[in-house]
Amino acid sequence: MTGISKVLETELNGLKVNLFEFDIENEERFNEIKAYLVNKVKISKVHNIEEYDLTYYGTKNLNPDFVARFNEQVEKINIPKKTKIPQFDVRRERVTEWMAQYLLEHEYGCKFYDEADKRVNLKTVEIDKHTDGIDVPGIWIDNDRIRFVVCEVKASEANQIPCDSVQSLQQDIQKAIDDVDNRVSHEILEYMHGIRNVKMQDDILEKIVDFLAKLIAGEKEDLADNIMFFPFLLRNNEKIVPEMNIDDYKNFSLQGVKRENVENIILSFRKKFSEFSNEVYEEAIGE
Repeated sequence: MTGISKVLETELNGLKVNLFEFDIENEERFNEIKAYLVNKVKISKVHNIEEYDLTYYGTKNLNPDFVARFNEQVEKINIPKKTKIPQFDVRRERVTEWMAQYLLEHEYGCKFYDEADKRVNLKTVEIDKHTDGIDVPGIWIDNDRIRFVVCEVKASEANQIPCDSVQSLQQDIQKAIDDVDNRVSHEILEYMHGIRNVKMQDDILEKIVDFLAKLIAGEKEDLADNIMFFPFLLRNNEKIVPEMNIDDYKNFSLQGVKRENVENIILSFRKKFSEFSNEVYEEAIGE
């Protein structure tokens, strides 16, 4: 059990739409996803003080007080800025993308490796920057068929349905389908580079690497057929679940992709995203 329930499974404009709800009233389940998100922040390299261990550089006989002061400053430097404008809030972006990943893991069985997670492997100079590329890349194995996961995430608290975020979501997914400027090809190469650091060696990982290599070496026209696209809307709107309202996707359409390679998702989460994201960061790294 994850605290996430599928409220509706239907089709709109020839594409699958799944409406999920996260039960924030279930304290145990709510704490589970919060713990998952807090852990993602904690294991991020910029927040792991061991990544800045002074002894790594051969420095010896350090004064313990100096080391403590250094570590304290590192932690402060690596706290991402808060912002009042949601679109500019990197905390909100990272937390909501990890929430999408959480759902894809538990409801679809998608595989994600921390070694290939751009947010986990963030550099200090990127702490206040939005992450480039596909929001949530991963792997989906269904009936022994491997597909690369492309999930683009938008979060909206708008009262209107459809919300304004849908248009940019559609544009992002279409760019991925068309591999505009090698958007997906770059992501696949980046993912391959990341999973080189996965210590676990098994048949599944070998098959994944082989699959990704064939995507890069294959014909560009075949790329979209080997990808599962998940347009993902995280919504804080009181009407969506009671009214089974999926009209966020009523004008949503895509070209150049098979319908079975797309699943539109709405996750109803009745908390303010920025406030919740700050709570996650405060619990993970303090202020």
